[in-house]
Amino acid sequence: MLDEALNVMRKMVRENILPNVFIYAALIDGYFKAGQELVAIDLYNEMKLAGLEENNFILDAFVNNLKSAGRMGEAEVLVKDMMSKGLSLDHVNYTSLMDGFFKEGQDSAALTLAKEMTEKNIPFDVVVYNVLINGLLRLGKYEAQSVYARMRELDLAPDVITCNTMINAYCKEGKFEDALNLWDDMKSCGLMPNSITCNILIRGLCRAGEIQKALNVLNEMLVLGFSPTTAIHKFLLDASSRNGRADAILLMHERLVSMGLKLNQAVFNTLITVLCRLGMTEKAISALNDMTRRGYSADTITYNALINGYCRGSHIEKAFATYSQMLREGVPPNIVTYNLLLRGLSTAGLMKEADELFSQMKEKGLNPNASTYDTLISGHGKMSQARELLKEMQLRGALPNSSTYDILIAGWCNLSDQPELDRASKLSCLAESLQCMVMFKVFICGRVLCPTEW
Repeated sequence: MLDEALNVMRKMVRENILPNVFIYAALIDGYFKAGQELVAIDLYNEMKLAGLEENNFILDAFVNNLKSAGRMGEAEVLVKDMMSKGLSLDHVNYTSLMDGFFKEGQDSAALTLAKEMTEKNIPFDVVVYNVLINGLLRLGKYEAQSVYARMRELDLAPDVITCNTMINAYCKEGKFEDALNLWDDMKSCGLMPNSITCNILIRGLCRAGEIQKALNVLNEMLVLGFSPTTAIHKFLLDASSRNGRADAILLMHERLVSMGLKLNQAVFNTLITVLCRLGMTEKAISALNDMTRRGYSADTITYNALINGYCRGSHIEKAFATYSQMLREGVPPNIVTYNLLLRGLSTAGLMKEADELFSQMKEKGLNPNASTYDTLISGHGKMSQARELLKEMQLRGALPNSSTYDILIAGWCNLSDQPELDRASKLSCLAESLQCMVMFKVFICGRVLCPTEW
């Protein structure tokens, strides 16, 4: 479509109809958005040769392109250059620049622009306020609430984006009454909440264990014409699982279905995963049977959930039977599958079998990650093998995580047959290798808990 538009402009030129700056602006913006920066710049240079001057649309096209590429330094230089030629920024230009600076963490530069807008009497609209609120909250600066209050003082009606942002902020801070009050305000002033509003509020309430309040919001959501989504199903099932009762999980699932939740593979996978996480594999198998009766096949997520459930219950044979069934049905295992099986073998002390499975995994072309190595290092419990696994881990580019450090530091600190100074020296070398100062702190404090015999 862009090339067709450009051809139309070329035809205009051939017929002696000169395109204006707005036509160039539309094309330049389009090519920038399509990722064809060189074409956009060529069009800009062509426009300049035709004697046309930049306008705010041209500037906004360039700023949006540089902003999306994280090149706000270049955007700042460009703005200064265009302003030196007499171009004045409008509220759209200011908004784009503020958004870009906030996204790069340059809140002082963004707020300077907001102050400049005020000094020039350029009115703030809802979009400007949304950028300010989002930017401040993204940086963890809760002055956003005072910005929102100022917006209301000026009789600027917030839109759904503003309200969603504020509800999300209130939920993160644990201010659920404020979030619910804003939810009520939206409806009372005729601003229709959308599915994002509902998801944000229900997620926040579920994470805080406020299941009844989440259900109240869900009931209001039904009145507004929405049905429960797969995301809401997940939030509520996760919250219901905290008491460790299968009946609570299944009742919540059935309740959501009765409210209009559409059953699909994702919904069944969530139910199976939550049940297996609590070791309720028999209930999970019943859910799987229901899933297959309805025409949905088990996928990698389904099998991983079952394997996890069996491993948690120390049923290694059933976990491997599930793995074999997975392969027979042509469902590809992933790194999560192997990590679960390796952890199950390691917990059972079957490290020979774990090593064999590890080799099979690599033969299939799957790259081990930090979790894989953590399991093997911890399971073997010998520093000589740990060193070899650490070397392999580094060669493969798998970054050690905090649990890797915990396991290794515990091993070094418990080598009781070595002089203290030698142990400290080895620890220092290891810390330098892993670039983790936390290890020094653990060693110095002398509060190392060894999870295994090294």
